[in-house]
Amino acid sequence: QEWVRPKTMTEICRQKVGYLSDDTTIYIGKQKPKTLKIIKSILKNNSSNQIIYGSWKIINKNKKKYYKDKKNLIRLDSKQIHSDGLWENVGLAIKVALDFGINPKVIKKTVPSIQFEGRVQFIKGKLTKNLKKNERLLLDGCHSDEGTKNLAQYLKKFKIPIYGICGIQKNKNPNQLIKNFKGILKKIVTIKIPNEPNAMNSFDLRRIALRHNFEAIESDNIKDALKKISTKEKKIIVIFGSLYLVGNALSMN
Repeated sequence: QEWVRPKTMTEICRQKVGYLSDDTTIYIGKQKPKTLKIIKSILKNNSSNQIIYGSWKIINKNKKKYYKDKKNLIRLDSKQIHSDGLWENVGLAIKVALDFGINPKVIKKTVPSIQFEGRVQFIKGKLTKNLKKNERLLLDGCHSDEGTKNLAQYLKKFKIPIYGICGIQKNKNPNQLIKNFKGILKKIVTIKIPNEPNAMNSFDLRRIALRHNFEAIESDNIKDALKKISTKEKKIIVIFGSLYLVGNALSMN
């Protein structure tokens, strides 16, 4: 939306797929029906082989996840992938791998080792050494409406308090991103993303959080924020709102 004109989904799709070669294979991952209709319309005169979500999909069966297409049913077993959105990315990658001739047994063996750095990722390291034993630290660089909704949906699974450390770029609609965690986060600590001129300051972020009735405080940086909310209470602390912020956390860890 920052650089497309006009700021419409049609124009975004045109920029992403409207200039693809007519002599290739195009994979279209899971989309909202309205978006898929736009993509199909833009590609209607493209002679490339087009493989669309539905010819493969991720399914849940007996509380387990599987990749499924006409020829394959692959159990997806991982302790490192916690997000439905990320599983859709894995499903797309599996489809491409299978089409390149990778053996399904190799794929099944590989899936448990897949990691998405900074995407719904629990971490241990230098940042967590001063936390109490009942506290866990989660990172997610979600910076879009869909991404924060995906994280919020995952966090709903937990029955313990969840605290947020939040830093967001000014152009990423901070109001909506914070609003998506209503009823989920017990408290938010706002910080300014280090070394990012476009980052919203902690004061303005806190004002947005207060407007949505969150308990919210400011902090200078990630380490200071962790000190302010670390207690003996069993909890999850989630750092979210920007890949820049999460990258900073990972480098410190």
